[in-house]
Amino acid sequence: MRNLLKNFIFVILIFFIIAGVFSFLQQETKNKISITQLAQNINQEKVKKITASGNNLAVIFTDDTKAQSKKEAEISLSETLANYGTDKTKFAKVEVEMKEAGGAWNWLGPILFSVLPLLFFVGFFFFILRQAKGGGGGAMQAFDFTKAKARLFGADGTTKEKITFGDVAGLKEAKEELGEVVDFLKNPKKYLQIGARIPKGVLLVGPPGTGKTLLAKAIANEANVPFFSIAGSEFIELFVGVGAARTRDLFATAKKAGKAIIFIDEIDSIGRTRGVGVTGGHEEREQTLNQILSEMDGFERDDGRIVIAASITGDTPILAKRNGEYALSPIAEVIDSYYKGGEENVEKPAEGLEVLGFEKKLSNNNNIYFQNSAFKKVRSVFRHKVNEIYEIEYNGGVMKTTGNHSLFVRNSQGIKPKLVSEMKPNDILVNLPYKVNRTTQKREIRAHGFNSNFNLELPVWQPLFEKFGSVNFSYQYALANSGEISQTKLGEMLGFSQRTIGKWQQGICGPRVLSRNYYQHQNILPEKVKVAPELMRLLGYYTAEGYARKEVDFCFNKNEVEKIEDVKNLMKEIFNLEPNKVRFITSNAVNIVYHCKPLAEFFAKHCGKGAKNKHVPQFLFEAPFEFFKEFFRGYFNGDGHIDKNDRGEATSVSKQLIIELNWLLRMHGFKSYIHLFKAKIGRRIRNGKPLAETIAWRLGFGKTQNPLNILDSRMKGSINRPIIKSIKKIPYDGYVYDFCGCENEAFFAGESPLLAHNTNRPDVLDPALLRPGRFDRRIVLDLPDISDREEILKIHSRGKPLALNVKLREVAERTPGFSGADLANVVNEAALLAARKNKIQVFQEDILDSIEKVLLGPERKSHILSVKEKEIAAYHEAGHAVADTFLPGGEQIRKVSIVARGMAAGYTLKMPSEERKMKTKTEFLADIATLLGGYTAEKIKFGEITTGASNDLEKASYIARKLIKEYGMSSLGPIAFGEKEELAFLGWEGSEHKNYSEKVAEKIDAEVEKIIKSAQITAQKILIKKRNLLEKVAKRLVEKETIEKEEFEELVGLKKIEKSLPKKSNLVRVKVKRV
Repeated sequence: MRNLLKNFIFVILIFFIIAGVFSFLQQETKNKISITQLAQNINQEKVKKITASGNNLAVIFTDDTKAQSKKEAEISLSETLANYGTDKTKFAKVEVEMKEAGGAWNWLGPILFSVLPLLFFVGFFFFILRQAKGGGGGAMQAFDFTKAKARLFGADGTTKEKITFGDVAGLKEAKEELGEVVDFLKNPKKYLQIGARIPKGVLLVGPPGTGKTLLAKAIANEANVPFFSIAGSEFIELFVGVGAARTRDLFATAKKAGKAIIFIDEIDSIGRTRGVGVTGGHEEREQTLNQILSEMDGFERDDGRIVIAASITGDTPILAKRNGEYALSPIAEVIDSYYKGGEENVEKPAEGLEVLGFEKKLSNNNNIYFQNSAFKKVRSVFRHKVNEIYEIEYNGGVMKTTGNHSLFVRNSQGIKPKLVSEMKPNDILVNLPYKVNRTTQKREIRAHGFNSNFNLELPVWQPLFEKFGSVNFSYQYALANSGEISQTKLGEMLGFSQRTIGKWQQGICGPRVLSRNYYQHQNILPEKVKVAPELMRLLGYYTAEGYARKEVDFCFNKNEVEKIEDVKNLMKEIFNLEPNKVRFITSNAVNIVYHCKPLAEFFAKHCGKGAKNKHVPQFLFEAPFEFFKEFFRGYFNGDGHIDKNDRGEATSVSKQLIIELNWLLRMHGFKSYIHLFKAKIGRRIRNGKPLAETIAWRLGFGKTQNPLNILDSRMKGSINRPIIKSIKKIPYDGYVYDFCGCENEAFFAGESPLLAHNTNRPDVLDPALLRPGRFDRRIVLDLPDISDREEILKIHSRGKPLALNVKLREVAERTPGFSGADLANVVNEAALLAARKNKIQVFQEDILDSIEKVLLGPERKSHILSVKEKEIAAYHEAGHAVADTFLPGGEQIRKVSIVARGMAAGYTLKMPSEERKMKTKTEFLADIATLLGGYTAEKIKFGEITTGASNDLEKASYIARKLIKEYGMSSLGPIAFGEKEELAFLGWEGSEHKNYSEKVAEKIDAEVEKIIKSAQITAQKILIKKRNLLEKVAKRLVEKETIEKEEFEELVGLKKIEKSLPKKSNLVRVKVKRV
């Protein structure tokens, strides 16, 4: 360590010495001015003398101050200054001295700038490598990618704590089950003699925080064998084969230790079902899984695999954002740029790439709800070849993808991904815009979240000078390949004549340096123009009716006087230009011509050149609606029309333009459609010459979906949803593509944007892992009951000074549903809170406060309510508490508060009287009525309701649906509606598959409404009857903000009340699923 520090300081000193030398040698060039500033100073007669040494200029001003400048290479000083507008008569007054370029800096400079930095970095890595070698194996592990990163605990490992079953509270059944594993490791002979086979693999299953890792360490220590711990993700690296190599190294190391336990945490990260990942059997994760299976079996597996991967075809449009620029293009154009030649089956990092995905709407359940589309980062890209794909035809278009790719579909609980191979006709896909609550008063259209702070200026001259860069490249390329490639071939490659290439190579001439002085509009055109609705309308006119060569030409019907005047006014207002010509070449047509090459390049850059190459300006994918509306107005004025039914259509021979307009309309919340048609041969435009047969595209929309309507009518009328019509397999020979690691695992794709899933299925363990001889033993770890919680609290309280008033049993009673990790967090938060208050012991109130912090989040003391809001919050929470108190099946109120915590403005905490594994219908109905108590109290007191009840309503509706669909507690009878894809080993439930008709769905909705209304009436009756108690509790909350259990019971006289118990006939057994 001391040598490393010494070498590091030495390298830093060298760095500063070199930096000092550079600073000294360059200090004379501190006062620098541009050649443009020099030209201006000469015109103002401020320059006395210029000394030129090569391209470097030393300037002395009339006030004897000095400065440095630099002229353009290969051009004389006088020509350079003339190009920048220097007055020749004023330049003649300046003394000019020419010197030969020379001096020590000319040979010393290149050495310092090129050789010394190289030597510095070589020296730096030499010291690092020398230190690494001197440091032994630990330091060199950074360079050894194939070594497993497992941490060793137990028999031969160094660990600070020795965990045994005594340190693991609760989990009695799990410890008993694992006892035979411990016994086998201690006494293997008695099992082998009787022919018993202990499982090679044990799968510990349970929700997060239930003690899986802790229990695994306890097994190793109980058996006194080495314990190798590694996370599933630590097997995987960017380099192919690393995961399999680390697996071999891990098992080899464990075999050397004799008896040992290998613990792979979060195995689902590498143990998902093979053959449905992005790369099939060739994915690094799957190679790792194959090696684990081989090691567990004790023999090598055959290497033959079927490659099945999930991707979409290369012609599918996607909207990407790369380095701040937007592009709607086929996915192949985006992903192919990351690959060389025929490279495939390799995941490529995609730094800086984003694609249009979506934001989830916040929810308290596992359902996915669409909020709005948004650009999301992509971790990597992938391509490979297949010989078969699925073609999905739906209302509005066609999507082509592999069978194990997923698309999102709509259901009554939001949206969910579904495998293409499992899709059926009448499934509803998810597209933009996303319309919700179509049959209620709370109708809503969810589309894209645009930049409300959009502010952009466009350089007018830049597109012209950008073009010169390509000319200069062609010139240099022609010189470099003189004699190697023929002049004719070079001309074809570079887009120049053979004569021009010949003159370049013979030195007769070269490309002329562009200057504004060559153009007549140098003092007329602005330097930049601000992107405003007026400019967007003009760009729309150009996209529809303009073309750009050396001039800009707009062509209209001569009767479209209003549009012609609009274009003229916009050109004058934005660019200070009047038309150079107004031509009438064909009857009924008029051409408005502006001879302005820089402006022609400006329009061509942002909207394309030529009818088939037109496109929308890329910044429109960021700009708010008013900018798009004006662009579309200009375009529609040129190439659109409204039919007799008020439906709109816009036409173009540019497919790219129509797809971009379709995406933008949908991103702004308007449903449009596109279709292809053939324009017949011989047709004429404005009585012009007959035209050839042409393929063109139409963009259409209904009268309620017109973005140019004065009033927003999008909610009116019916809109066709993207319902699947048919699905069929078709042969395919080519690459398919996918994005990996998108946030929310989704991206929009297609000519009309559909939401595609960028992973295949929820993480499901490969069946090969679970067969006999591998992980054939599953042990489920449940959440702890009250006794287990008390034991866990005792363990985590060790070493902490607890005050005499601490009652861990009471804490256990107040923490139903907490995992072991949650309880450890409670105790730790209590210790932190006590230390922050300068206490030397942890008191009961510290632990109770920490429960609320873990449960609800920290207090938001800065969240100050107004007097009115405070009163509303008080009556809302009082409504919950009073309703629950007088409901049959209600639970004890532990605390009521209007102090904001986390996302809640107030809260009412309840405490069950006993630990229960079953719940009655009466208790469920009491929960719903309690949730509606706040809503009802607001209505009784203030005559209106606020947004504060939104979360309560969502929870109440969720419980009501579970009563009907899962527990059979409704008039529909004991029937379970909906099939769930359950992933019990991960501790959560997957999505639901609808297995009932629309008619049954309507009955379910009616039952939900009936339950909710009945619960509201129940809560209303209680609160009206107990109005005086509601007022009393609310006023106390306004006064004190928080009411504890004892004070609340005193306020409502709870000690005098005997809670009604549910009748025995109302008890319904509910099967509780353990995970």
